[in-house]
Amino acid sequence: MTADVKTVLAAVPNPPVVSSSDAVLAALADAHGRRMRAEEEIRLLLAYGRQFVYPHPYTFGELASAAGMSVSGVRTAYGQQDVDKVAAATGLEPVPSDGEES
Repeated sequence: MTADVKTVLAAVPNPPVVSSSDAVLAALADAHGRRMRAEEEIRLLLAYGRQFVYPHPYTFGELASAAGMSVSGVRTAYGQQDVDKVAAATGLEPVPSDGEES
């Protein structure tokens, strides 16, 4: 794993600890927190793979296959906020896109 990828993943906060006297509700809340963290990791990694890898960003198809998503899902999975978060975490500037090849 490259240093940039580790830096991107470190930017994702840990889910809050849930305290509950009900074991089922606590376990569900914990699972939900892990899912939310995983979804944010995926968004940030997709943004990194498309916007910060130079000279050849990963294609939508490559990212879709690795993430278990459709190409259209990858196209819409991350937004400017995610790109900004990757830039802040890594100190890198997003690479201008010449087109939207798959």
